[in-house]
Amino acid sequence: MNIFRRQPGGDRGFTLIELLVATALMLIILPLIGGLVVTLTRTSSTVTALQSTTGAAQLVLKSVQTGIRNSSDFRLTNPTGNDQLLVGRTAQNGPTITWVCTAWYYSATDNSLRYTVSPTAISVAPTATELQGWTLLDSVVSPASGTGIFSITGGKLNLAFTSSPGGSHPPQMINTSVYNRAGSTGSPQCY
Repeated sequence: MNIFRRQPGGDRGFTLIELLVATALMLIILPLIGGLVVTLTRTSSTVTALQSTTGAAQLVLKSVQTGIRNSSDFRLTNPTGNDQLLVGRTAQNGPTITWVCTAWYYSATDNSLRYTVSPTAISVAPTATELQGWTLLDSVVSPASGTGIFSITGGKLNLAFTSSPGGSHPPQMINTSVYNRAGSTGSPQCY
């Protein structure tokens, strides 16, 4: 009788060598899969942060460009420190032209840019409480150079800022110039 002979139809288990080979393959494959999952998670986080930052920067850009292009005039002031208040008399869409006062407030203290529309003049800087009622366009804005994000050259408004998601993610830079439709008259007087 041969003791190494297998019985037909009996339970056939794994040999020690088969188990060692399977374990070795798992020790090679599992770290590769784990590394791939970690890389995908980090990449997804980076893409999400950049999309959010780019979206906020584009929202700022669109708001300022549309407002100033549709304005008859605008004024830029520095109410306190490096904060900036940009006010424009802007035409609104509709069957007839309606003029409103549009304002953007850049706060150098908390690196935010807020926006509001009013039927009356916006002649002084809003208080911190009033600013909370304004629409927040971006909360991670900083000047591309100098101390402000707005500047005026002749009749042209320049907008240059970076919007940063933080961490190791690169900031998104916006740099553009906008002209208004000078020469339109009417009310309200916005400043």
